[in-house]
Amino acid sequence: MCSSPKSSGSRRPLSTSSKSLAESFSSDQRARFTQVANQAEQRRAERLATNKRWKQAQAEKANTLANNKKSEQSTSLFAWVSQVLAH
Repeated sequence: MCSSPKSSGSRRPLSTSSKSLAESFSSDQRARFTQVANQAEQRRAERLATNKRWKQAQAEKANTLANNKKSEQSTSLFAWVSQVLAH
């Protein structure tokens, strides 16, 4: 059998209408909640900006290292050829 019949007692009772979180707060609690939420939003924005700057700096650093490596390779190749021709 795929499913068994359920008794009528197994149904969940209907709940009362749900209230929003802020409806149960006093005005002081709402003000504190708003303050904490705004501070959290500011910290999030600062963190995202910091992460963006860090990623950009890392990308620039990687590009600089790649460019330096290319110039070192060409310089070392030139130095090697110079040494071979000098002897």
